Amino acid sequence: MCTSSESVPKSAVYETEAAAWLDNISFCSGFCQWIDEELSVDSLPAESQQPVQSTSASQAEAEAEAVSAQPSAEKSPTEVPSRGNRRGRIHSFFKRAWKAVKKPFLRCRRTRVESSPETASVPGPSGLQNVPDTEPASASGLPNWEPTTEPMYSLYTLQGLIGKGSFGKVFKAIRKSDGQEVAIKGLCKFNNRRYLKIPGCSAPLPREVALMLLLRRPPVSPYVIQMYEWFDRPKIFSLILECPQPCMVLRKFITVSSGLTETIASILMRQLVLAVQHCIDHGVFHNDIHADNILVTTDTLEIKLIDFGAAHLFESTGYDTWKYLGAAEYCPPEAFSQPKYHAVPTNVWALGVTLYLMVNRRLPFYNIRETLEASPKFWKPTLSIACRDLIGQCLNRDPAKRPTLEQILEHPWFKRWL
Repeated sequence: MCTSSESVPKSAVYETEAAAWLDNISFCSGFCQWIDEELSVDSLPAESQQPVQSTSASQAEAEAEAVSAQPSAEKSPTEVPSRGNRRGRIHSFFKRAWKAVKKPFLRCRRTRVESSPETASVPGPSGLQNVPDTEPASASGLPNWEPTTEPMYSLYTLQGLIGKGSFGKVFKAIRKSDGQEVAIKGLCKFNNRRYLKIPGCSAPLPREVALMLLLRRPPVSPYVIQMYEWFDRPKIFSLILECPQPCMVLRKFITVSSGLTETIASILMRQLVLAVQHCIDHGVFHNDIHADNILVTTDTLEIKLIDFGAAHLFESTGYDTWKYLGAAEYCPPEAFSQPKYHAVPTNVWALGVTLYLMVNRRLPFYNIRETLEASPKFWKPTLSIACRDLIGQCLNRDPAKRPTLEQILEHPWFKRWL
């Protein structure tokens, strides 16, 4: 991965360090998250905030948000302020306070982004060699890298909240042109200070947008979620993603199925390995593979790897351990005990944890000590020797001794069940 050779002024460095220190304070972190959640909902038009039909609790929440988003009628001076009004004034106060705290640091962050955006280089087929891409945008597979300029709500009808995580909220929507169901992921701009410069694009892009564009380069994978387009809105970036139906996350699929047979597990596992391989070959390290980031289409058993909010550009030199942002239960032992961790061995470890969960209905490790010991117990006596062997290889404590993605696909366990 290359970075700009432009030097950053010393004062900007000091300001950037101060901003990083401020971000690490737990109070400010919680305060930012609260502001992000408020803004990501308040930024939606009231008439588009239709409640989710699945639960009454989510209905009440959506209705309350819709009411609070509408302009209030003129009140009598003797009328007692409602809870919503008090909430609005409190929210307004903290919003102004946050802007005042944040203002001194915005300029240095903007300077940092403009002066030295990260530049992506696409690895070769092995995923281990960085080869600069000198092709024009049309030839490199990124003809539509710019955000869509039409108003988003003129093209899509919002249906309701699907879920939310540390990097944004996801809503279900209908594309008006053809009735296609899509997912809209909103990324609050206060949380998006990371930009990437990728080949074929003339300007730095939000990190998740840039990585999704890299994954859209031909050939695309049917096992990785695709981004159709994106919008640069006043407060948030909105990513329009495919939304397979009917589907559920792998964790829920395992629960409702009361565990998976080895046949079904092998079908899903093979697709997941191919999805990870596609990401590496396209220069992307997912960095957060777990059972809630895998969608399963229930009628076809096709999977989709989703949520690239914690992803990085692929780097053969590895990553500092503090950059690991994935689920703790899927974290490899080297991220706890060594200064660096690497993309492929980390992916393989996460694949081993996922396969263990599929066939045992429980995770292999629940704390750091168990992870460092890397000695999973097999609770299902009927589990085949081949499956136990594959899991054991993937969960090897030494990252250098774990199999490659290609070696996993060649394992006898797949040949037995496929």
